[in-house]
Amino acid sequence: MEIHLEKIDARRNCYRFYEISLEPDLFAQTALVVRWGRIGGRGRSRVAGSGSMREAQDLATRLLRLRLKHGYALR
Repeated sequence: MEIHLEKIDARRNCYRFYEISLEPDLFAQTALVVRWGRIGGRGRSRVAGSGSMREAQDLATRLLRLRLKHGYALR
């Protein structure tokens, strides 16, 4: 699963992206990887959590709702 969000506001010079992806980890579980930054740049990334598929999906859903609340849109 991979979700790509963008927030563009030219008046404020705001061109941002946010990606949420579920990937397998080394322990046969699921890791939630988050990547964010300015559109066109490399951005930053971190592993937000690791555990069962259900836990990772719940965390991804919470992050998605938060980003949508802050003005990001699905791309």
